[in-house]
Amino acid sequence: MKIRNGFVSNSSSSSFVIPLIKITGKQLVDIQNHGEHTDCPWSITITAHTVDGYTDMDNFDMREFLENIGIDENIVKWGRL
Repeated sequence: MKIRNGFVSNSSSSSFVIPLIKITGKQLVDIQNHGEHTDCPWSITITAHTVDGYTDMDNFDMREFLENIGIDENIVKWGRL
């Protein structure tokens, strides 16, 4: 059996960008209201052309959530903004 000594964290930062023209109005509202499903909502910013999301505590599976609301994974750019 392996035992880890020291600090262990499941936390990480994560971010995404979705072109606004690639999603529906309902999908945009769903993304804005995703916080109803978690105690650790992502920071969501809507610009003229994109939906930007960021979190320091990755405790809400945004990738799965976006898939569940019908966002095509090929239009989502993941990575540090």
